[in-house]
Amino acid sequence: MTDPGPAARPAHGRRAARVARAVRRTAATAAVATVVAGQLLAHPAGTPAASAVERPSIDGPVPEGSGLDSGPLRLDGPCRTTAAVLDPTAPPASATAAELADAWIHGRGEGQVVAVIDTGVNPGPRLPRVRGAGDVVPGRDGTEDCDAHGTLVAGVLAGTEDATGHSGIAPGVEIVSIRQSSSVLRAESPGPDGPTVGAGVGTLSTLARSIRAAVDAGAGVINISEVACVPSGTVLADATLGGAIRYAAVDHDVVVVAAAGNVGEACGEQNPPSADPSVPGDDGWDDVLTIASPAWYDDHVLTVGGVDADGAPAEFSLRGPWVDVAAPAVGLRSVGADGAGVSDFVVAGDGSRTPISGTSFAAPFVAGTAALVRQAHPGLTARQVIARIEGTAIPAAGGHDHAIGHGVVDPVAAVTGVRRAGRPAPSTTTIAAPPPDPGPPGAGAGAGVAAGALALGAMALVVVTLLGSRDTGRRDDRHTLAD
Repeated sequence: MTDPGPAARPAHGRRAARVARAVRRTAATAAVATVVAGQLLAHPAGTPAASAVERPSIDGPVPEGSGLDSGPLRLDGPCRTTAAVLDPTAPPASATAAELADAWIHGRGEGQVVAVIDTGVNPGPRLPRVRGAGDVVPGRDGTEDCDAHGTLVAGVLAGTEDATGHSGIAPGVEIVSIRQSSSVLRAESPGPDGPTVGAGVGTLSTLARSIRAAVDAGAGVINISEVACVPSGTVLADATLGGAIRYAAVDHDVVVVAAAGNVGEACGEQNPPSADPSVPGDDGWDDVLTIASPAWYDDHVLTVGGVDADGAPAEFSLRGPWVDVAAPAVGLRSVGADGAGVSDFVVAGDGSRTPISGTSFAAPFVAGTAALVRQAHPGLTARQVIARIEGTAIPAAGGHDHAIGHGVVDPVAAVTGVRRAGRPAPSTTTIAAPPPDPGPPGAGAGAGVAAGALALGAMALVVVTLLGSRDTGRRDDRHTLAD
């Protein structure tokens, strides 16, 4: 978690620093586009791309209910499937049971309840402990997943050990599944949260209600591998989401873990790698180009960036002063789409394959670690669990930054409280994102522009999903749901 540094900095000093940085960041392109009420507006060339960002508040209203019914929905195309690894004996970037043995000295998460707020979870032989607690589809409970995304997230978190030794971080936990979004479902008619324009369902409003549903279902840890992004300077009306986060993190002592987001989906502009060292007390909030919610709820949400197998920051991982830690996010393995077997690719309806990479899959690595810490140290509060995970992370050679925060999470050290000898500091060299998948015929390039002065209910979430995936349509006044 970052410290609230700018409050102690003189106002005139902050303004002068912002002006100096804005001059250095003057846009080289002719215009920067945003969408306001469905109309494409252009900022004149030379307009600074960043602006001072006011930190989000958790003082908003708590959602009055946890119902997610979005009205009649239809399936728009086949469900996604997964592909098995070509070489199941090759060491995966994600965890093996042998590596986790020391983290399991107190158990594998038994007795812990972890909510996965996502596209649903398909129970199966490797995900035997899944119960539903909410669904945007009328009459369903969250234990179905046509996107495969939520099931893969749950597999990284809690998949039981397979024949190759691959395992989820905390295979003993109970998963509470809430399907609050989907990119393959379509609304038949406008729902209570406003019209659905284009593809997909799921908004910040349904996310807020999902958080309440997760808390009310008894979750001690919540994983959110979804994000809504807007350019800095845009009014992000997510007050109810802030209230839901307070309901979880403060009122009910729940550890809330969120993915940082992937650049190139709706999160179009990468943020600077660190604060300006030439400005005393600078914490980087004045340099933000892209805001990501719920990731930006610093001090109440544990936000997770992505690294490769060697700990190098992933270029696609959205940076920000709110990034707390990082975890593996490239070339991962999980369970299959049916909750069985093993997979390392998702197969779209047109047959195209996308590797399991992205901050979506870094977040459950950390959520599983939080569950292990809560099992081993039941007296710790949610804030203390977060502090322990941050304090035992492997820091970058250059110290705290906005790519991996305090460092790469070490589940063994988080549980035992002892940093293991010989663990190298993560590299500061970023790795490139995989080449983009062409997507289905006629697919758009991904609408990475966002609405200005956006209403909470009309704003859709991006599933922080597989790198290289593409959006299948445009929104007028809401974010896209990535494939």
